[in-house]
Amino acid sequence: MWESLVGTVKTFAAVVMMICLSGADRPKGIPVGDKVPDFTVIDLDGKSWKLSTLHEKAGLKERGPVVLTFWCSFCGSCRQVESSLDKLATANERKAAVFALDASAGESADKVAKVARDKKLSLSILMDGEGQSADVFGTRHTTTTVVIDSQGVLRYCGQFEHGKQQYLKDALAAVLAGDEVRVKKTPHHG
Repeated sequence: MWESLVGTVKTFAAVVMMICLSGADRPKGIPVGDKVPDFTVIDLDGKSWKLSTLHEKAGLKERGPVVLTFWCSFCGSCRQVESSLDKLATANERKAAVFALDASAGESADKVAKVARDKKLSLSILMDGEGQSADVFGTRHTTTTVVIDSQGVLRYCGQFEHGKQQYLKDALAAVLAGDEVRVKKTPHHG
């Protein structure tokens, strides 16, 4: 009897492990080239913003490209890119809406604001504690970055940068110029 029960438990455990490793429990995310659903995020003051209105949050008079880099207060890889993201936001403040997006459960606006102050970050940070935005793009890694054009179409999804390859800068420059993004997708890495 015990032998049969042990065999059943082992089989069950193997099936669960295969499902987890296959990624079946994770959303795939929308493909590059598709229109992004109009999800909602919250700024550090508690105000809700739809994706379609983030240009207003950034001070743009009309819709422009939106850049979201998944970020959180306790992430080591975020420390490596946040200064570059902050500079990119400043350099494009009249052309694109550039944000850090904290989609981590359990983060508080106060804690995020304190880390931003301590790190001297001036870019706006948005929050999505339920992770709906991460599900839209199929990411489970911080520093995954997306570039959405002014029509709401996903033009790039992947790494912020890798070595000397500046994926975000290149994708945003192409979108701003009205050109095709050369590298549209990279593996998520954080």
